Amino acid sequence: MTTTIIGTGNIGGRLAANLVAGGEQVLLANRDLTSAQKLADSLGETATAVTLDQAVDQADVIVLAVWLDAAKELLVQYGDRLTGKILIDPSNPIAPDGNGGFVKTIDAEESSGLLLAGLLPTGATLVKAFGTLSADTLATASRRSPERAVGFYAADDAAAGATVARLITAAGFDPVHIGGLDRSIRIEVFGDLHEFGALGRAVSRAEAFAALAPLTAADRFEIFEQLTLHQRRIDNDASRASVDKYVDLYWPEATFTVHDLRTQTFTGPEGLKNLYDYAHSVFPLDKWFHDVGWFEIDGGGDSAVVTWRWRVNWKEGNEGVVSTGTYQDRFERRGGVWKVIERVSDIDPNWPATLFQPYVDRQDERFTAS
Repeated sequence: MTTTIIGTGNIGGRLAANLVAGGEQVLLANRDLTSAQKLADSLGETATAVTLDQAVDQADVIVLAVWLDAAKELLVQYGDRLTGKILIDPSNPIAPDGNGGFVKTIDAEESSGLLLAGLLPTGATLVKAFGTLSADTLATASRRSPERAVGFYAADDAAAGATVARLITAAGFDPVHIGGLDRSIRIEVFGDLHEFGALGRAVSRAEAFAALAPLTAADRFEIFEQLTLHQRRIDNDASRASVDKYVDLYWPEATFTVHDLRTQTFTGPEGLKNLYDYAHSVFPLDKWFHDVGWFEIDGGGDSAVVTWRWRVNWKEGNEGVVSTGTYQDRFERRGGVWKVIERVSDIDPNWPATLFQPYVDRQDERFTAS
């Protein structure tokens, strides 16, 4: 997807640098094209300066890295030309208070995210993101090690939220979904999840979850049930009826990355059906079955992260466990339902080479859903 940043000031410029460092190609626009060109020149060939009209027409995702009033003007100016676009709002409605501090320019209980959402043309979607941290912190906390700093986002549209979460990752942060746009005020200036609010700094995922509403025992049980169903359904027969039950454990835009004989990423329902066929080709049901090992569940609000062990047991000759590995999962709750939005599988280096050599020999072959 093509990403445009409108606004080349502190936030827009820093975000552009982070995205370019993460391998993204970005278009840069400003009412003054000269400033956009200067920033593009400093970032290299993956950044391109364009006019505002070009920015709107060529982009799939548009970051409105401008003041709130300017963002309102852009929504009015371009209107229906924004249909089908994902708009990202990092705005913080503040102004100097005359005493060395800042004051909100809208009512204390109002959210700039909700105000802009009310101005969207039909068919455009808005995600609140990239405004929780100052420009300085965006620079210093990007790709922080060993634990990445969190980038909070609020979204009503799941697919748009997933797109923005990918951009947050590319910018060097760990995406955490706090819920819908009705919660935007929490990640705007003075909000409880803002650097210039209750948090006071960039935080890790564990610290972010501690600040969100903690997971209940019922949440944890529902997520564990999902882990169990994953292994149970992967061991069903290879029919399309069974694969549909397996795919239903994931949100429609979910990704599953597998690191075993080769690295592959499976995306969306059709990709997950390919994964299902891949699993049955490597682990024929007459020989193996899957099992759940230890697991850890952490999270808050509508987000959870799960680390858990998988085991493959060989039924022939009662051989026992022949392979093990770890899943790293990201769950989201939507409409009261928990499902996987991102899963990564890492195999332990204990596969019997002779047992799996036939699949190594065929590693250029694509396993395609029937």
